[in-house]
Amino acid sequence: MIYLEMARDELHGGDNWSFTECVWAPTQKRSGKGNWPFWSKIHKIRTGDTVVHLLGKYESAAFVGYSTAITDGYRTKRRPPMAGEWAYASEFFRADLDSFVPFGRPYMLNEVFQNHKLELENYFSGNKNSQKKLNIFYVIQSGRLQCLNGAYLSDLDESLTSILFEGSEEKYHAGSPQPENVRTGSQARTILSRLGQQKFAANVKNAYGNRCIFPGCEISHPKFLIGSHIARWSDREGLRGDLTNGLCFCVLHDKAFEIGFFTLDSRFRVFVKADVGVGSIPSLQSAHGKKIKTSGIVPALPALEEHWDRNGFDPRILVV
Repeated sequence: MIYLEMARDELHGGDNWSFTECVWAPTQKRSGKGNWPFWSKIHKIRTGDTVVHLLGKYESAAFVGYSTAITDGYRTKRRPPMAGEWAYASEFFRADLDSFVPFGRPYMLNEVFQNHKLELENYFSGNKNSQKKLNIFYVIQSGRLQCLNGAYLSDLDESLTSILFEGSEEKYHAGSPQPENVRTGSQARTILSRLGQQKFAANVKNAYGNRCIFPGCEISHPKFLIGSHIARWSDREGLRGDLTNGLCFCVLHDKAFEIGFFTLDSRFRVFVKADVGVGSIPSLQSAHGKKIKTSGIVPALPALEEHWDRNGFDPRILVV
């Protein structure tokens, strides 16, 4: 999932509660009656989700980059050292962040509203009338786009992310100096690709019954399952999102497959590489020659061929 954080400043709570360190909010309103959906949404964050940052107020507000959640959202009685107006709360929602990636330049909110006014108005109207209505960060008031007061953590789907960021690199004038870090539009495409990969992973796990398909492995806990590509996302563009390019393994077997300790032959049997020293992982060697637990999906041979080539397997002994 992708979320949008609206942060007023970089202090944001102080110490390890500061900007890009985490997202946090009280678990209850000051009245003690319920909570605000833009706060409780923090509890829905899952490890690996993306949080885009909108920093500042009024004319200074700008999209500045994104971070990755390194924990699921959780409740805590620990307190931000600078809780400010939220100091009344005895408990907080929190999700920890890491790997902040700045955009090539801050992308000013006023610029976004001006350049994409019609698209954002249409999106707002469509979302308002949708059965699966998302909590979004802006409203239309008196014919103007403006941030929704209190919309601290909101939803970003693929459509809204595209409206906000796609084409932003075109705002550079021809011949103008380019920033050294990756440009805003390129980072936006990265965000969209991450969303695509998250959807793909969920679909793969569902298609394989949410269990590790390695022979003899019975792991089915969602926190220990990986829905991953056979041919990497960057190597086979034509297979992106195709379930025949996906496998569902537990963390151990996914890693072993990724680094080439084993592969699958053309009949989807485990083939363990002889020279990698897998003695410390008995489950690999004992599964050699056994077929994975396929569902209604047949792994794509071109994807397997890319995996063989990338990890040095001889295709002559794998096509049977």
